Amino acid sequence: MISRSVTAFDIEARHTSDPAQFHGQGRIGMSSDGTKAAATHVLYEPGEDPWYPPDVVVIGNHAWVTPDGSSGAAAATYGPTTYVGDAGAATDDLNVSNALQTRWLASPEHLAALLEHADHYRETDRAGRVITGRVPLPALASDPAGAFFYRPYAQASPGEEVAFTLVTSLNYLPVSVALTVPVRHDEGDHLSRFTSDPFSVTYRDWAEGQPITAPKPSPSPQWGGLPSQADSTTVQPSA
Repeated sequence: MISRSVTAFDIEARHTSDPAQFHGQGRIGMSSDGTKAAATHVLYEPGEDPWYPPDVVVIGNHAWVTPDGSSGAAAATYGPTTYVGDAGAATDDLNVSNALQTRWLASPEHLAALLEHADHYRETDRAGRVITGRVPLPALASDPAGAFFYRPYAQASPGEEVAFTLVTSLNYLPVSVALTVPVRHDEGDHLSRFTSDPFSVTYRDWAEGQPITAPKPSPSPQWGGLPSQADSTTVQPSA
């Protein structure tokens, strides 16, 4: 993954009835010393115009939020960019929070953490590789990079495990990762029927596009555009 420098992906997070649900697209920039950058477009309800959400660029611990000034595929105007100097502390900013979650879920560090901490997993070949496994929540919550994401789950559901399925091509490039994270909702809450939160990432467009950079005074989307049906199923060969 890291040798490809950048990749685009599609993401779905949580159930559609959950207020914390989001889905959309993004790009992630990768380096040998850890994932540094992501450009995301992931805050909208099912059926809402997918060009409306803001573009959020996260580089290190810095974030830039640029709202789309008009809707529609031909939109060419954007609102003023807001700079967030400490993205990790911006817990009340839903745009930044979703971007940080998106970057972590799609990152090679996250996939490595799932495999490293799995108490058991199984690998099968099906015109590629399918790896299924389970990981104790405390192990993921203790990982410094992913603690912000997993710690609330571990505190609410101690002793539970995350189940994951990682699909790769024959040359080990990830095609998709799906996971279910145990969750406890308040009794009687409309979400109490759910015992886990689902997340999925599908990768595409390996090594395509320019590096992710901080928005210029006249920003333009960096997240990669809406995928075609072919894009979502094609895996580029490894170098």
